[in-house]
Amino acid sequence: MSKDAPVASSPSKPALESGTSQFQELDVALSFVAKHNWKFFQIVSLAFGFLMFLVYFCQNSFYPDFDLFSFISLLAAAAVLGGGVLAVVGFGFAAPGWIWSEMFFSDKQINEELGYRINKNTPKDKLDHRLTNRYFFFPALLCNLTLIVAMYFFDSDTAYTFGLILAPIVVGLIFGFFVQKNYELPSWSWLKFAFTAFLTFFICNLVALLSTLKIDQTFPEITLMIGQYPFMILSFFVTLLLLTLLTTFVRRDQRFLLLITPLLAFFLMLATNTWNVLPSNIVNQLGIGNYEAEQILLNSDTCEKYKVIPTYGVTSDCALNNVHVVWSMGGLYSIRWSSEGKTIKVKLPSGAIISTKLSETKKTTKN
Repeated sequence: MSKDAPVASSPSKPALESGTSQFQELDVALSFVAKHNWKFFQIVSLAFGFLMFLVYFCQNSFYPDFDLFSFISLLAAAAVLGGGVLAVVGFGFAAPGWIWSEMFFSDKQINEELGYRINKNTPKDKLDHRLTNRYFFFPALLCNLTLIVAMYFFDSDTAYTFGLILAPIVVGLIFGFFVQKNYELPSWSWLKFAFTAFLTFFICNLVALLSTLKIDQTFPEITLMIGQYPFMILSFFVTLLLLTLLTTFVRRDQRFLLLITPLLAFFLMLATNTWNVLPSNIVNQLGIGNYEAEQILLNSDTCEKYKVIPTYGVTSDCALNNVHVVWSMGGLYSIRWSSEGKTIKVKLPSGAIISTKLSETKKTTKN
């Protein structure tokens, strides 16, 4: 290939090198976070943990009492668990574009070869746009369609093998050959692109599939209205457009991902009702509430008070059966159970409960 065309930058510094940004607002925001990262992390983590518990308390119309140390510990634990979920969702959407760009197009030799193509007629933005459309969007679209067709014709295991594994490998090999030929890249480029494509489009298909399942679970009426496979095609296509947009941001400036993906993950989880179920799941995982108790044994004073109310269903041995424990930490507990067709919810001091026998799914007994 001819390398006499004018270039936007000297060969010693490839024109496609990422990291040079004109976005001053982004620089200011990231500089602030970098300067105050520890304080920022502490405040955001505790606020995030508090939000998780606040949602759970509001859902159950209950606010417990506990000491400051216990409360801060719970906030930190909730921040780790909830933040982990947020990070996983954000990583799922950021990973395809980042892997595709960093594992292949940021390679020094490939970067230099592509840099020679940048001139007045083909600026960097135009070349990046062309690369993203031809070698990210279309290969990913083929992998998406392969997975959908495989799920239509085969059972789950075979469909996932075709769509998640074989399709990214075959598509990566085909487009790797074309990108090497069209841009006259080094002879090994097709193999590196094939490996990059496998990781990229495997994650693309996985993210699209999980997103579709979550949306279907949250809004089943949409699937009923337009049909299962039309809904799947639409959901996969919208997810791919979103991933392509994020890939465009990566090619322009990787630091966009640091600000965009957490916000994107937050709003996606909000749209799919995840924030309504996540707090209760966190409380359950911490073992401080939202679990089923096979039997709760009351102390004598509480037992006598509750026995005089027939609808409470207290047994002769001062026990309540099949109880849902809303909260079981601190000085005030909240429990809920059904008796005679009615749901009963009470708040009682922790000392009123002698022991709690957990359901078989917990495989343990708390005393």
